[in-house]
Formats: sequence, C-alpha cells, structure tokens
Amino acid sequence: MNLKKSLSRLIILAMLFTGCSNYQVQNKSISLPDEATKQKTMTKVQNDVNEIIGKDYDYVLSNLGEPNSTAYWIDKSNIDNLENLDDIEDITDINLIYLKNVLNEGVNSSALYLKLKDKVVKKAQIVDYSRGNRIKTLDKSKILIDCYNDGDIVKTADLDMKKLDDFTGIDSSEMEKIVGKKQPSYDAYLYDKAEKSINVYYLDDEDKLLSIFTKDNKISEIKILDNKKEVINEIKNIMLDN
Repeated sequence: MNLKKSLSRLIILAMLFTGCSNYQVQNKSISLPDEATKQKTMTKVQNDVNEIIGKDYDYVLSNLGEPNSTAYWIDKSNIDNLENLDDIEDITDINLIYLKNVLNEGVNSSALYLKLKDKVVKKAQIVDYSRGNRIKTLDKSKILIDCYNDGDIVKTADLDMKKLDDFTGIDSSEMEKIVGKKQPSYDAYLYDKAEKSINVYYLDDEDKLLSIFTKDNKISEIKILDNKKEVINEIKNIMLDN
C-alpha cells in the first residue's frame, strides 16, 4: 500500500472509530509527539535499539507517536473475559510496529518492531515488514489480534451481497476478488488443530463490518457484523470451534 496515502487515512479513521489505538485518548496525561520528536527518537533507536529497551508504553507513545499497528496476544483460555474489541486495551503483552520513513514514496518494508510485556519494552529490532506474513510457529495456546491504523473503508455498494457465499472455499490468497486491494482494520490468527484467521473491514454503513474467515488457507465463511462487539463473539464461536 502507498504509505503516504496510509498516513492520511489514519487521520480519517481516527474520527470514525475508537478502540485498538486510542490509548492516548483514555490517558489524558500522554501528549503525542510532533514530527521532529518522532524522527529524532526513531533515528536514535535505529542507531541503537537498546535506547528503547526498558521504556514503558507511555514513553513509547510520547516519543514515537501511535504505532502503525498493534498486536495483542490473548490466551485462548482468557478469550471469554473479553466482550468487545475495546477490552483488549487492558492486555499488557503486545507488539508495536512503526513503519520507517512513512513520508518517503520509495519506502521499503522496513519497520521498528517492539515487543512489550507488562507494557514495558523487552525487545526491539529493525525488521522487514510485510502485512500479510505471519510466523506460523506461534504459541498454540494464544490468539493474535492485530489492529491497524491504515484500514480501508469498504463500500457496501461494491459488494454483491447475494453472491458473497459463492466465495466460500476459494483460496485465501484470492480475497481481492471480494474486497479488491482494501486493507483490513483488524485481523486475528490462531494456529491450533487448524490454521484459522479473520480479516475485518469497516463498511460505509453505520458501525457494520465485513468479516472474512479462513481455515487452512481457504475462505470458510463471510459475514456482515453489526458492531465491534460481534468481532470478539465470532472469534469465540468460529475460531475456537475446532
């Protein structure tokens, strides 16, 4: 995706929904940094990733701003404690991704990856970042939920509702046949007895969302959800149903 375009979408989406990246709104003591501060901090960390090891979540937000994506690790046994996507804000075992040089049209896929435990940075590294790639040696006791700042709005008019079920069974790599090149606002992964995932897109229809489920790299189900609460419900009902 054009990353310069993605940055502008961040501002639009922030006005459309709250949840995975609204921590600074909840905690009024945190002020987000200006561009100069973000670039200065990123340069320091690029030169020595140890600069940010041991820093807490508040420090990261205050000096690097909002991440491009946040990944939350949830124990399967604890998923019933969540009623809404907003509840994952309380999870302290998270990963943050900051894409580098987001204003450069010729940007590569390099990113700063931060792993936090108890909201403190335990690991930092510069990595090659591709949104669609996932490490498939994940802890099978956990569900990974990703929240993105550059998710696209899918127009309901572009979907042929009567034919959505026709896509069931096709390879997940052909998801563009349904949503084009749109990027989801959320996705979730589970690697257990079967490899399962869900991609969630906001629709231009109140709070409704389009959810596309996959199982073993095949589209298994497509649903229109009424709100974010239903995302968690579907993870419980479908992803944990082996």
